[in-house]
Amino acid sequence: MSFVAVPVAAYLVMAALVALDALFPALPGEVFVVSAGALSAAGHLDLGWTVAAAAAGAVTGDLTVYAISRHRLPRVLDRSRLGRRIQASVDRAHARMGSTSAAAIIAARFVPLGRTTVSAAAGLAGIRPRRFAVLAAVGAASWASFTAGLGFVTGNVTDAPLLLQVAIGVAIGVVVGVWAGTLHTISRTRRRMSGRAARDAESSARSSREPGQRARDEDPPRESGPSRLHQLAAQRP
Repeated sequence: MSFVAVPVAAYLVMAALVALDALFPALPGEVFVVSAGALSAAGHLDLGWTVAAAAAGAVTGDLTVYAISRHRLPRVLDRSRLGRRIQASVDRAHARMGSTSAAAIIAARFVPLGRTTVSAAAGLAGIRPRRFAVLAAVGAASWASFTAGLGFVTGNVTDAPLLLQVAIGVAIGVVVGVWAGTLHTISRTRRRMSGRAARDAESSARSSREPGQRARDEDPPRESGPSRLHQLAAQRP
């Protein structure tokens, strides 16, 4: 009985491998999903169940990394000075991301090694579990559809052997992932530079106002009304 002859086993094994890919990035989860997509094109598997299994495995892996980083890792980091610095760096990075955290969590799924890094950072930064679970589910569903679709399309448009189809699909996925990661880095750098420019402009404006403000503070208010000489003259009998 072959592997692809038992679709249920194929889906379960693929989901488990994709989940383990979050804990052990050396496992090429994309390869398994692209292969399943190519097998779906050949009629051995169902594309819908392939996407569902890949998404379920991805969410499970991301939530596992998040839970470990949220509940276990902070106590480990707090034991050393280096660990505390790492925690502080993660907190600062999360503060800089602000409202873009959602985009970062979803986009990280398409970047090589991005899912593990962002899931761990989300746990360390204390992002709410429900929020992370929703974003991880959206990212996993998008990634599973895209990756399995690559294998399915490659299997339909080429008559190449399965290994070559998988290689083509994985190569396209890597290119798209690197492109997405580059765009995200450029966008984040631009936002950081624009924020720094705004802070510098505000600081310069504040500095230009300070000399005049100090002069007004140092110059005592002049008395209005009759002078001191007139007041003394008025007091004489």
